[in-house]
Amino acid sequence: MTRVRPTWPDLPTHVRDAVAARLGGPVTGWTSHDGGYSPGWALTLESAAGSAFVKVASTEHEVAASLHRREAVRAAALPDGVPAPAFRWVMELPEPGETEPAWVVVASDVVDGRAPRTEPWDLDDLDRLQYLARRIGEHEVPDGGAFPTFSDHVWPESAQLAAERPAGLATYDPWLAANLDRIAEIASPERQAEAFAGSHLVHGDLRADNALVVRRADGVEAAVAVDWPHAVRGAAYLDRTAMLPAVHATGGPAPEEALERAPLPAGVDPEAVTVWTAVQTAYFVYTSLQDPPPGIPHVRAFQRIQAESCIPWLRARLR
Repeated sequence: MTRVRPTWPDLPTHVRDAVAARLGGPVTGWTSHDGGYSPGWALTLESAAGSAFVKVASTEHEVAASLHRREAVRAAALPDGVPAPAFRWVMELPEPGETEPAWVVVASDVVDGRAPRTEPWDLDDLDRLQYLARRIGEHEVPDGGAFPTFSDHVWPESAQLAAERPAGLATYDPWLAANLDRIAEIASPERQAEAFAGSHLVHGDLRADNALVVRRADGVEAAVAVDWPHAVRGAAYLDRTAMLPAVHATGGPAPEEALERAPLPAGVDPEAVTVWTAVQTAYFVYTSLQDPPPGIPHVRAFQRIQAESCIPWLRARLR
């Protein structure tokens, strides 16, 4: 499921020229970073003025371009002290002779770090990711600012599964189909709003592929979060628990085992976590059964393996 991304020479000349001008000099070296689940370029660029991490998307890929625009707004508004690379700039470029944007380019500082070790999972790195999620959630963000309120969004997938009963449900644990009405009740809009409410910063997509492990000045390794288009305002536990299905799906410990290693704070309501688990389960199951979005053909397989991790987690929480 690893995406092989296009490289610096694959960009049109006028885009490369505009990026180089914004960097302050010709690009003297580049590294393309494969992976991720969206189309486009992810590049570390070197120039006489220094280095920068640059992401580029064509507006032909509407979702990717929209994500870059959203990231520019939210990354620029991150509170001081959030473990994330500093946002630099965003620009939109038309094709030569045109006026409508055809390219979206976002730049940030380069993070000198390594990917978390996941083949197999390094449990120390998992602990670093859990600590990263806790640090992010310690920051509060104002209502009405750059970060949407998470509890304002209603996740409809549990109700959709209960109403539609798609044929693909037969490919999952039969327990799921037998309990769809109960799951839809647990994940009702009213219970979602109560469970997700909060004033804390939430990354919204915190996984191993959206984090890097860096060595601090004191020699200690710690994780830093990258890719911020989904950042929202909500409950502090959301990132801590949202990453666990992906961890388990890629060979790490099951969610409850991970939480035994790094328990949630005493004040977190277990019922809120159960609501979130039900929402995630329904989301991953429902979306895994849909046609893939344009330009991201492999995302459904990733949603599938996360769904298969969520179902036993939810089943255990509902005993």
